[in-house]
Amino acid sequence: MIVEISVVPIGVGESLSRYIAVAIQVLSKMGLKFELNPMGTVFEVGDFQKLAEVLEEIDRSLFESGSPRNYFVVKIDHRKKGGKMEDKVRSVIQKTK
Repeated sequence: MIVEISVVPIGVGESLSRYIAVAIQVLSKMGLKFELNPMGTVFEVGDFQKLAEVLEEIDRSLFESGSPRNYFVVKIDHRKKGGKMEDKVRSVIQKTK
């Protein structure tokens, strides 16, 4: 499944990059394939149980980094036949030619 998250630590000021870096470190340590973009992060997980583990670890890590409150926006693309991030991008790019 392909997941996009936006995590917003609330109550930490205007600059969030330090906290987003914490979330990215969690994904990296968990061995997940991910792509950071200006408005969120896209990654791949096998199932909802793994997704819950990822979100819980990000939440815990942000609290430990000083965030008093974390706001998550999560989008999920779960296809029965599967799918990869690069496949979705490649499909769109091929159609623009």
